[in-house]
Amino acid sequence: MGITFHGPSPWPHITRAIRTRGPRHGAIAYLGEDAPTLLPLRAGDVLVVNASRAAVRAHATSPAALAHYVDAGVRVLSSPNLHANVIVTDRRAVIGSANASYSSTIADEAVIITDDPDIVAAVRKFIDGIEEITEADQVFLDNATAIWQIGRAVSLSGIGGRNRAEPEFLPTPVTRMFLWHITEYQPGEAEEHERAAHTSRRTTSAGPSAKYQLEWFRIDTPGGRGRLQRGDVLLEVTADNEWLYPPAVVDSDPIAVTDAEVWLADLGHPNPRLRTDHRIVSASLRAAVLRLWNL
Repeated sequence: MGITFHGPSPWPHITRAIRTRGPRHGAIAYLGEDAPTLLPLRAGDVLVVNASRAAVRAHATSPAALAHYVDAGVRVLSSPNLHANVIVTDRRAVIGSANASYSSTIADEAVIITDDPDIVAAVRKFIDGIEEITEADQVFLDNATAIWQIGRAVSLSGIGGRNRAEPEFLPTPVTRMFLWHITEYQPGEAEEHERAAHTSRRTTSAGPSAKYQLEWFRIDTPGGRGRLQRGDVLLEVTADNEWLYPPAVVDSDPIAVTDAEVWLADLGHPNPRLRTDHRIVSASLRAAVLRLWNL
């Protein structure tokens, strides 16, 4: 076999290379929830991961993946300093950049797979020599699950954000950003009268027939200062101040306003004023708000 290079999508090659008899040892820094599909391990294997509080809270390492391996009989260990991604079998070693996660499968990754006995031995020695490790027992898993539930997806050194959205749709730089609180518009008496007059008119044979009935729709000018312009970024907040929606072109779930306020405070913005309509003038606050969706 010798040495082979695989990129930018190496995971099919990694998975195939480690489907061998005998114990497998791996040191994979971060595990997504789908890690067991990419990295099929069994009883007798050893897996060292970075399941530190920071990694779990950032949703970089999934307690569900850890539990899957533990239930399968894999010995799972956590090292807070781990940032390597290597796997070794009896005959092969995998060395590269790929974490076991969905984000790794859509990123440009690269690995080397080799059956050189000296490299295989060196990789095994590296994994066995990792210090400051903690056994992932049931107490560890319970704590990790609790941390995951109160955490959020944030950036960690060397890895991309979870479900990272493509930012190309945004203007560069973002110079105007507005918060818009969604309210149910109630037309006035004059508008209701005009609507009734139009809808009661008979359809004549002149011109095209009406196939669609337009309902009332109005967006008040955000912040009361001028009109929206091409390149403006508009974020919606529900009328009950419960949900903050991403830019309309982003396909992702909304974030609870209370959570967003806490996260922005952690980033140095204790008063983001998410509950009132206004233009976000601060460049750093604009950047922090976009980071809520990894933009």
